[in-house]
Amino acid sequence: MGRRTSPGTPVRRGSRGMPRTQGYNVSVKLRHALVILFAAITLGPLSTRGAENAVTILGEGISRSELAGPGTKAAELKRLFDLVWRRAARHYVEHNGLDATAGEVAELATYHREFERKDRAQRARKLEELNQRLAALDLDAKQREWLEEFRAVLTRLARHDASNEGLTGPDAEEQAALSGPWIEFWKTNRAIYEQYGGVVALTRFGPDPQGARLALIEDYERQGLIRFHDAGLRERLLAWLAAPPPLVIPPGEVDFTPYWRRPIPPSYFPDEK
Repeated sequence: MGRRTSPGTPVRRGSRGMPRTQGYNVSVKLRHALVILFAAITLGPLSTRGAENAVTILGEGISRSELAGPGTKAAELKRLFDLVWRRAARHYVEHNGLDATAGEVAELATYHREFERKDRAQRARKLEELNQRLAALDLDAKQREWLEEFRAVLTRLARHDASNEGLTGPDAEEQAALSGPWIEFWKTNRAIYEQYGGVVALTRFGPDPQGARLALIEDYERQGLIRFHDAGLRERLLAWLAAPPPLVIPPGEVDFTPYWRRPIPPSYFPDEK
């Protein structure tokens, strides 16, 4: 059968008797063929492109190349978790009204100012005490060396404080950019623990709702918000998240009160009350 053309298109026959539309020459066909070939090479088959993503979260793909890097398989899982959690936590914050407020930012800034004021006063007292102790004649060489090193550290800090006197701090917008993520981190940890429960690890940053974080990822997967394209990678990630932490806070002692809502310790020096 011949090629269909529009009713008003005049048709001519080529040298081999094939229909040829007027004005539609070989160069045009060649350009079209090259465009198609270039697209095929660049994009590849759709199935291949989908397979390049290890995870799709909230409609955004995480490619295998993003997970590649130095280190062990555990390092790869850590990179995957960081990429997944960054998006999941942001979504959770936005959908549960956990954004840092101006009042919370101001509250944290007030705490830091008061902490720094007390810290400077405490270091000044300790420096004066060291000067008095070093003036004594009955110190052995080792004790004197240690006290002089301590005094040198406090002296450098005092000079640093003096050089910063009169400097203006960050404005409200800068303060929000600095403090907002930290406030939302604490609010999110408390909220997901209240919603999902689970094991809470004790870390240097405070209580870490490890069990709740795993439960949220599984919940997002059930909702279709997260899709793993590699079953083996999924299983390794969930097993990694489910591994018991070194230090666990007993359920009755879990407290997600942030540090800036706790009293400032009177002293962090071991020999002061």
